[in-house]
Amino acid sequence: MRKELKRIWCAALMVTELCLPAHAQEDSLQVNIDAEGQSLDNVEVTEKRKRAPLPLRILAGVENFFMGCDTNYVTPQKYNMTAQMELSYWHDYYFLRSSKTGNSMVIQSDPSVILGGYVYYSIFGYGVVWNLNDIGIKAGKTNGTSLRQTFVIHTAKIFAEYYIFNSGKGAEIRSVSGIETKGRQRSFHGLDSRCNGFSAVYMFNNRHFSWPAAFGANAVQRKSCGSLSVGFLYNHQNITFDKEELPDYIKEDIDSTLLFNRVNYHDYSLSVGYNYNCVLGRNVLFAISVIPSIGYRRSNITEAEDLGHSFLNNVSTDLNLRMSFFWNNTRLFSGLIFEAHTYDYRKDKFGLTNTYGTLKYMVGVNFWKKPRPKF
Repeated sequence: MRKELKRIWCAALMVTELCLPAHAQEDSLQVNIDAEGQSLDNVEVTEKRKRAPLPLRILAGVENFFMGCDTNYVTPQKYNMTAQMELSYWHDYYFLRSSKTGNSMVIQSDPSVILGGYVYYSIFGYGVVWNLNDIGIKAGKTNGTSLRQTFVIHTAKIFAEYYIFNSGKGAEIRSVSGIETKGRQRSFHGLDSRCNGFSAVYMFNNRHFSWPAAFGANAVQRKSCGSLSVGFLYNHQNITFDKEELPDYIKEDIDSTLLFNRVNYHDYSLSVGYNYNCVLGRNVLFAISVIPSIGYRRSNITEAEDLGHSFLNNVSTDLNLRMSFFWNNTRLFSGLIFEAHTYDYRKDKFGLTNTYGTLKYMVGVNFWKKPRPKF
């Protein structure tokens, strides 16, 4: 009996020893599986947390396509947002000429001091400025430049902008053929110009040349480089001229073929230009852009003698000149920009060249640093 009990006890111990490790191993395996599953879940959650939302990833992809560059030549924008303040000095110039008599008249607008700024998100920007000279001036006597607005896209490949502004009204008669104006009354408030338009320029050497570094302040050129460009320009100008506002001595003796009531034209042009960024030192850049254009102008003019003329199929020749001098360390920037636009209208009896230019001082900051998106 004792031997039987001993055998049973030994068998139980053996079964216990065999079973316990099996259960322990199973439990351990299950725990490991759970832990591994949890670890995989955590990895997936962490990956999701690191990955930017889909709209931001799409925007980052679009931005990378348009802003991709050779980093040996350009340091791309490191921040999502840019804010900049602008203090500028505007000047308009009008040259009227008679093809019939050869006489001419030069009108120069009163200079305007402009304050405003731009806000950029990624490659998109909006700018608005106000004319400080118009503060406290009665309606109808201002320079007509109280508000200028611009919507822009600044990328390495394409620069595009839509703009709208007024100019004129406060002006001075600089010269008139056959009339002595020196030392006499020359102020003139009968000129009003309203302008809006759209332009787009494509840069061929966009991997090495940075348009934003020169004029957008959201990239930094590291090596001097240039690029040819092609573009499209649409410009609409509506210029009215009130001869009754001329000083009496000019109104009495002026060549009537120089006068008009209204010029209204729509200009469609193609341009080929050259742009160059010259790196003067670390974070210091001088840039110049010369973009002449030629195109089709749909226009009409109403002359002062009330003889209606419709001039179609005109060839237009315009010039867009930009220069800049910038310091930019990717976070902060400051610099000067000079812009000049010349629009030339001409026909058999009458011609008008309208030039407006501005000198801008800009200072700004980039913020909201970009994360490295996970694709």
